[in-house]
Amino acid sequence: MSHENVDVVRQWWEAWDADDLGRGLALMDDGLVTRRLAPMPDPGTWDGTEGLLDVAAEWVDTFDEFAMAADDFIDAGDHVVVRVQQQGRGTDSRVPVTATFWFVYGVRSGKVVTLDMYATRAQALEAVGLRE
Repeated sequence: MSHENVDVVRQWWEAWDADDLGRGLALMDDGLVTRRLAPMPDPGTWDGTEGLLDVAAEWVDTFDEFAMAADDFIDAGDHVVVRVQQQGRGTDSRVPVTATFWFVYGVRSGKVVTLDMYATRAQALEAVGLRE
């Protein structure tokens, strides 16, 4: 089943890349829980697809220019660990920013049920019981 979970998460990123929000949100469970975990900036928990949209808008709105791409998918059974590269230019500062984050998607019955955002690969792997 885990290969199918990776496929679900890849489909999410394909929808993101195509700016097809509807197709991406269709892959999310109604009970989706999104968490941004310390030491990420502004840690918190958001519920449902509205919560996902809120946290994404809050993050992206701090940039005039923003791009985000997934470039590594790690199969972890019921979870998929994804390296996410982000680039942007600060709205107020105009300073270019690049960063790498690690997202962990929990997948059940073909839907994403959790999305946890981590600052480091080690944190993300530890969260799913893997080691570097």
